[in-house]
Amino acid sequence: MLSVALDVGGAEKPRGFAEEFGVTFPTLVDASGLLFRLYGFTAVPNGVYVDEAGIIRFQLFTGFSIDREDIVAQLEMLLATPTGTVPAAPTVGQQPFEIEVMLEQAAAHRDNPHAQLGLAEAYLQEGESAHAADAFTRALDLDGESASAAFGLGTSLYQLGQTTEALASWRRALRLEPDNFIIRKQIWRVEHPEKFYPTIDYDWQQVKLAEEKAAEGRA
Repeated sequence: MLSVALDVGGAEKPRGFAEEFGVTFPTLVDASGLLFRLYGFTAVPNGVYVDEAGIIRFQLFTGFSIDREDIVAQLEMLLATPTGTVPAAPTVGQQPFEIEVMLEQAAAHRDNPHAQLGLAEAYLQEGESAHAADAFTRALDLDGESASAAFGLGTSLYQLGQTTEALASWRRALRLEPDNFIIRKQIWRVEHPEKFYPTIDYDWQQVKLAEEKAAEGRA
């Protein structure tokens, strides 16, 4: 069992939360927001169960909680089912982020926003934030409606210490995808860290969300 924390602040931010609740399983940190851009979910928590044979037996995007009796019952049933008795789910191969390959594709398709976005993702995963910011900017110039490019640009700028510019780019991404709670929460984490560290204030989030939605409705 492992968990993944979506936090642009890096590994140290969620560490205190894991230690406070005595988490004993590994926790990975997705500091670039890659998971939600790859898989398309717009909120957390999410749950996926993969058995020993590599078969996806369960997945629930948004609304996953071990406090839900129906989820616990379903997972317990799956754990009791012998491995291999359930057909394998279709597999989707994820190509490795190889900078050289992405550079060739981006050069060959300079007017293709997806090619530029792929290069930007590669740079971001390699920790080359400045190059990533340039590539995300090109992708956004080609497709001004790409929330992924706007969010990625914001993440790159944040890693470069350009917090004001990062927040502006994340807000652009949120305008493009107003129901994307992950984007909204990353903005909140930076602007109101006291509401997330060391303890997450869920009541505050609900009030804040209602206030912002009301303001957006009026706008």
